[in-house]
Amino acid sequence: MITETPVIDKIILGDNQFWGVNHLSQDKGKETEKKFRSIEEIRSLLHTALDNGVSGVMFSTHPMIYSITDMMRADARLKESMHIYVNVPYIVKYVRMASEMGMLKSVQTVFGGQGILGSAAFLASSAYGALTNDYLSLTNRLIDIEMNPFHDLKVKAIFLHNALTDLAIGYGMSDVLRSFYDYVGNTYHAIPAFGTLNFPALDELLAQANIGPTVIMTAVNKNGFLMNPSRQACEKSIATSKNVVLAMATLASGSLKPEEAYAYLGSLSRVDHVVVGVSTKEHAEQSFSTVRKYLV
Repeated sequence: MITETPVIDKIILGDNQFWGVNHLSQDKGKETEKKFRSIEEIRSLLHTALDNGVSGVMFSTHPMIYSITDMMRADARLKESMHIYVNVPYIVKYVRMASEMGMLKSVQTVFGGQGILGSAAFLASSAYGALTNDYLSLTNRLIDIEMNPFHDLKVKAIFLHNALTDLAIGYGMSDVLRSFYDYVGNTYHAIPAFGTLNFPALDELLAQANIGPTVIMTAVNKNGFLMNPSRQACEKSIATSKNVVLAMATLASGSLKPEEAYAYLGSLSRVDHVVVGVSTKEHAEQSFSTVRKYLV
């Protein structure tokens, strides 16, 4: 269990480019998704990150993740040197599944897969959790499903996706956050971390529940994009928080240039960890260099 301020990489490679996520241009997103359908392109970018002193990568549990983690286990340098930060669950996957298959079939599919999911004991306990409304137990089993691809790799932290974290905040369900925190720390011996689009509310709820210090991944940018309830409120809360802040959405969906974006982050106290998405060697070298100029 985490009792001291957790230590994470200063710069973490993001994974949006691997899945074709680009909030500024759908066409650009499709272009990068097509490029990174090649596992060798992903391998090359991960090695470029290491060559530039970046040894952390953020991964969502996209359906393609099994191919990526298989590749990393087979690559001695990546397996030994790369720290993995996992963002669970991959919300889009479950929303799409529910819309295509229906809720009941989706639950049967999720909890009836391969590996750890194949055991009768696992299925029975999952069914029991669903029937008895034991949502905390069910959530823990969902974490196990999501973490299955990452065995034998160096998982540094596991983040609860901001959609679920913020839902828990909205309903004041600190028990969900506590259960996730304890389960991740005790079961995976990784840093239990949280994503959010409302830093002040999460920071307050964690303090009330005596959870932490931990890592909070949240939007931090000069335009206040996705910073709720306001940029000013987030800046004030970040400055006094005991938690480690991992800045995301730093370019405000492409509306800020890197120099301007990272100069702003550098002006804030206690913001010196950042998730950076890059798609080429040249882009990586320029972006990592600019981040270090202001933050590291």
